[in-house]
Amino acid sequence: MLVHGYDDNADITTILQRTEVHAILYVNPDGRFMAEKYPELYWRKNLNPIRCGGGYEYGVDINRNFNFFWGDSNGASDHPCDSDYHGPSPTSEPETQALTDYAMKLFPENQRRANPGDHINDEFGEGIESMYIDIHASGGYVYYPWGHKDAKSPDDEALQALGRKINYFNGYKLWAGSQPDFVYPASGDTSDYMYAKHGVASLGFEIGDDFYQECDSFEAEVVPINLPALLFAAKNVQKPFSTIKGPDVFDLSVHHVNGDLRISAQASDSKMVNAIQNFTDFRTGSQHIKSVHLYLDVHPDDYQVGDIRWQMESVDGGLDSSEETVGVIVKANTLSPGRHMLYSEATDSDGYKGPVTSLYLDVSEMEVSLRGSSLRGSRLP
Repeated sequence: MLVHGYDDNADITTILQRTEVHAILYVNPDGRFMAEKYPELYWRKNLNPIRCGGGYEYGVDINRNFNFFWGDSNGASDHPCDSDYHGPSPTSEPETQALTDYAMKLFPENQRRANPGDHINDEFGEGIESMYIDIHASGGYVYYPWGHKDAKSPDDEALQALGRKINYFNGYKLWAGSQPDFVYPASGDTSDYMYAKHGVASLGFEIGDDFYQECDSFEAEVVPINLPALLFAAKNVQKPFSTIKGPDVFDLSVHHVNGDLRISAQASDSKMVNAIQNFTDFRTGSQHIKSVHLYLDVHPDDYQVGDIRWQMESVDGGLDSSEETVGVIVKANTLSPGRHMLYSEATDSDGYKGPVTSLYLDVSEMEVSLRGSSLRGSRLP
């Protein structure tokens, strides 16, 4: 999707131009081999030859082997017979070592904590960057820290907003501390480790409804709701604990009318974060839309005086609610013919800027020759 979408889908193009996306397809290749060869076993561990009392059960649950609250008996087992056996020591497994080494090379060193267990009540704050996403099967959950105990992390406001907005796409339940769908604790797991050690926004998806999802249902039901969720997450990677609290821009579109470019969008601080039924409205979604800006051929983070941007105005005459329909009219003959990139960014009344939404704009030679309306940058009627 990313490769084929580049230079065709504006959001994907923007993501790839500004974000490194690293995909590790198999963290547990031996476990996958066992699951495929012996599906009746529902195998989840690796093939570490540690034996269970001389029997045939063996292996370590990699997702209980990371060095953060490793060995906590509330969220893992110390018995090799069990499917959630945490291994003989933290990071004992080559698969765990490989992933932790990769994270050490990839994520910002200045966010790293040498002894994360000593800072369990200390927030990382809104200045962090990067994100880690684990993908598991199955059950239909989004999980984020804390996972080792039923309690909120210090950065729960941002992480919960992220989990709630992911739910907007896939409808998955929130498996996290203090949430009603916290199923059980998992100590030494990847998500807690990546957040606590590296200070990144960390979460996971339990996709589908079967440990062995049928290919047809996977492609027809699982992929369509989770790929958009992953793309949305990628749009927030630069400042995840900040932009996730800001308003989102939907349905950015352009209508070409007699030399006018009528550009419209929806901006909302509440639509995504408050989408879960029977959940109380979340505090990050209660602010009014303060402004929506549209940038021409320059990303908002790169904007300088002299670059072109327009303020999109509310169609009802004032920005006074958490959801607004906004627009602007631009004369096509003020632009050069050819393909342009539009970037839209909304800001709420608390000053939080949301993720950037992108759209290609194609201006024809004929449009440039038309007069259009008498106002440049006017709002939609």
